[in-house]
Amino acid sequence: MHERLAGYISGPVNAEDLVVASGGEWVLTSGMTGPTAPLGRLYAVSVSTGACSEIYPYRATAALNLERFASQPDLNPFKFRPHGIDVRARPDGPAELYVVNHGGNESVEVFEVNLDEARPSLKWVGGVHLPGTAVGNDVAAVDDGFVVSTTGDPDGVNEVSVEDAMAGADTGGVLEWSPAGGWRTLPGTQINTANGVAVSPDGCWVYIGGWNSRCIKKVRRGGGDPDPVTVPVDMMVDNLTWSASGRLLAAGTYGTSMQEFLAVHFGPNPRLGIPSRVIAIDPETLATEQLIDYGPETFGAATTALQVGREIWVGTARDQGLARFRFPPGIRH
Repeated sequence: MHERLAGYISGPVNAEDLVVASGGEWVLTSGMTGPTAPLGRLYAVSVSTGACSEIYPYRATAALNLERFASQPDLNPFKFRPHGIDVRARPDGPAELYVVNHGGNESVEVFEVNLDEARPSLKWVGGVHLPGTAVGNDVAAVDDGFVVSTTGDPDGVNEVSVEDAMAGADTGGVLEWSPAGGWRTLPGTQINTANGVAVSPDGCWVYIGGWNSRCIKKVRRGGGDPDPVTVPVDMMVDNLTWSASGRLLAAGTYGTSMQEFLAVHFGPNPRLGIPSRVIAIDPETLATEQLIDYGPETFGAATTALQVGREIWVGTARDQGLARFRFPPGIRH
């Protein structure tokens, strides 16, 4: 057994990404489709008890917000394929959950989160189709919209192939959407296989996890010089989250190639076991510190790491449940 493993949480299937809802009582997770999960789902996990509840499509409602989103049909639960997620407490209303969706059209779907009941419930309020051939991965709420990491061409002019990605070409970057401005490409964010994305609390910086490129990239958001900085890391960086101490947490795998990973990920096995790490990243210097390293016998390939109290909860795109790890001794939380 891993020396810092605190236990497991059962319930979520293929919980690729995790966020803490407002108030800290619930962790919300995506549930990707896979060999044992033909339908995508969203889950809520109680921090105090570990109990897990499905919150989409079960018990979810819909009420399109035409002030923010274009007229469109309600979200189809039978085509829903969630990926990266983020949550934000809006100053003028309920918290909102943002979800990258591969079902039907590539999109980011937005839900209001009701936390006033015995367990959270969701209300879908709208979605935004990604432009051109862009395919989303992770999302981060910002201002009155969001940023999303993508592969593909938002102008729909060029084709981007898996072979291009394996060869190390810049296959995408980060797009930003707002109700007033629509879509725009963030300068300086181009990268090979953009995966995790996060925005600094002051909104001035965007952080990108390079998956096949095994790096962390920091880019100034807004006008002027994007001032990009990139540092290599020794893993395939997946999702990014913020810790209580103000550092970024990144999860990912190592000891494999993009080709080998995809062959197993799209295979018939419901569990993808690959050696995985969790690192902490200084948002100023991009200096990294390893927090967790585990083998395939412990849990599925890590795709996200989230601080929950004095623990780090790890999710995966191919396995049942979540893994809970204690912070290493002497590491600031």
